[in-house]
Amino acid sequence: MLDGRGDCFKIEYYDKKSHRHHREVIIKNIYTIQLASKISGVGIHTIRAWEKRYGAVVPERNSSGRREYSEVDVERLVMLSELCVLGHSIGQIANYPTEELKILLEKIGKMTGPKAESAQRGGLDRALINIPNSLESLLMALKSYKLDIISHEIQKLKIILTPRELAVDILAPLLREVGMAVAQKQLSISQEQALSSLLKFHIGHSLFRHYDAKSKKADTIILFTPETEYHEFGIFMAGLLCSHYGIKFFYLGANLPFSSLMDAFQSVEATKMIMGLSTTMDGDNQLIEKYTEKLLKELPSAEQLIVFGGQENSSAMKSRKYTSFGDIKQLDQYLKNL
Repeated sequence: MLDGRGDCFKIEYYDKKSHRHHREVIIKNIYTIQLASKISGVGIHTIRAWEKRYGAVVPERNSSGRREYSEVDVERLVMLSELCVLGHSIGQIANYPTEELKILLEKIGKMTGPKAESAQRGGLDRALINIPNSLESLLMALKSYKLDIISHEIQKLKIILTPRELAVDILAPLLREVGMAVAQKQLSISQEQALSSLLKFHIGHSLFRHYDAKSKKADTIILFTPETEYHEFGIFMAGLLCSHYGIKFFYLGANLPFSSLMDAFQSVEATKMIMGLSTTMDGDNQLIEKYTEKLLKELPSAEQLIVFGGQENSSAMKSRKYTSFGDIKQLDQYLKNL
């Protein structure tokens, strides 16, 4: 769960290598190397190598000798990573001032800071890629188990595209194509799971980077899936759309118990919630229907429960508190108009 308030920022995440959950609190925008890595997408060993060999960033040290990174350090790591993905050598750009790194990104249409939103809306970044070709490349790489190629391509798309474009133009059609290929036995379950793991890593990173952006809308939305529903891609895409439209959101994750959901809804003073369901409805349908009915009884106002994906709930549709979207473009239009 990500949570940001005032001068403190709390993050909880699961480390697959140590098989442990970690909880860290950032005060006054000071980041550990682990969090600098999580936010920037640059591996811890790579950060250390860039520091030692090139002096790309020079973090402060606390009384215990541990590295402490500022927002400027993390911003540099993000830009250096993006430029390396797009073909630059770290040895050539490591010592460029931050402003020169921004200029390099602007030259290829990747605006930073206040200019970013207007540039992305103008379509400068989109001219650098071909969406159909990117989708075809991802599918071909998956069929050949070229996971490194998939990861590199997703990283490039994540850099170039807006969060909305990533959700609507890449993730939604890619997941649809992969689902069909698995059903037709053109791809295996293991290939699908490998892709899922890569996507979760990259989307999670993208959501984290956009999470603390200034809200432009009055609504606060929590994203979750109900008990027995483990498919997160619907709420991942919803999170990307919220990021794009400047809507404050809290990502609560999958398989969320009802009591935990209502506690979170009240604690963060949310105005709406998006419940993600898979199109295959692998979860316990009866339990999910009861879960939905309980939600509608507890929620105080109209249009507070938005269901994305899954099958229509005929009884819930009668409630003014319930809105359902089966297509990413419908959800996109709804969030755009909030």
